[in-house]
Amino acid sequence: MFSFQIKPLLRYHCLFWLIIFAFSVLSWTLDFLIWQKSEALHYLGMSFSSDAAAMVVTGALLLWSQYKINQHNFAMWQFVVTALLLTCIYVPLENAFWLVLMKNEPFDPRILLNNLDSNTLAFFVWTALYLAYILNQQRHFRLAESSRLSQKIQQLELQALRHQLNPHFTFNALNSVCALIEAERFEDAEQMSEQLASFLRYSLSSSPDSLVQLADELAAIEVYLALQKTRFGNKLKVDWKIDQNVRQHLIPALLLQPLVENAIKYAVATQQQGATITIAGQQHNGQLCLQVEDDGPGEHAIKQMGQSSGVGLTNIKNRLNQHFGAAASLVVQAKQQGFLVCIQLPLQGATA
Repeated sequence: MFSFQIKPLLRYHCLFWLIIFAFSVLSWTLDFLIWQKSEALHYLGMSFSSDAAAMVVTGALLLWSQYKINQHNFAMWQFVVTALLLTCIYVPLENAFWLVLMKNEPFDPRILLNNLDSNTLAFFVWTALYLAYILNQQRHFRLAESSRLSQKIQQLELQALRHQLNPHFTFNALNSVCALIEAERFEDAEQMSEQLASFLRYSLSSSPDSLVQLADELAAIEVYLALQKTRFGNKLKVDWKIDQNVRQHLIPALLLQPLVENAIKYAVATQQQGATITIAGQQHNGQLCLQVEDDGPGEHAIKQMGQSSGVGLTNIKNRLNQHFGAAASLVVQAKQQGFLVCIQLPLQGATA
């Protein structure tokens, strides 16, 4: 259930009854000027007292409904019924008030129902406006809640991506370090440990919702590939096609690493002869174009990929949309021999 601030609503409430009182003033003034009813100005004060009483009664109804809303127990039908009951009680009391003030008038019980239609109309209009306000607040609350939940889901997805490192990769890398130590290749083990620490540091310290220079992302991928090279040897071949003039542009952190990881998992690891991964980056038509391509099984790899790669690609697409909206795009193409992922995003210059 939603909630809203009571002060703005009370201001609107008072404004409504001030408008009603303004109509009363206009009516009594016309009676005085046109029909020369001298008592009209005398009754003006009583009319103000009557409208003030209506404002207090409806104000109490407003505060009651606010209490019910805060208790998550508000029902519009209860509010409408209560408003009707208050009208039926208020109108006879108001007429009795006028009878007491006008002592010379003979008492007639039917007078207690005088102006029932006009007074009921005022209450009806007030009730309709109040319910319209409630419905509008509900709509805004649902929109705000939907937006908040959407942002929360995106944050959770980004956090999941941040910790998306393949545990098998980390396990294999540590095993490789241990194997190098057992072979007394201490310098190689030290170098590999430093590479692993460098890559893990970048992966865990770079928030996926931040922008980093393409050069930093490529440096982390180089370290990642060097570690994978220890495992796959000559099966893993890399072809870099990065224009130097785009290396300083900004991209979302950890944007390319999942694509390289997929290429290793579904192209290099699944083929006896391995595969070549091509990582390209260039500027085209005012946009930064990034590509990760392999010459692996292509279309045949899609059945093997299942949901794991699909989730990763969906995360990348959502992150691009979060940062750049419709200005960025992700295109996936499975060829007969190979797999290509192309990303286009607006050029973002590095800030000092």
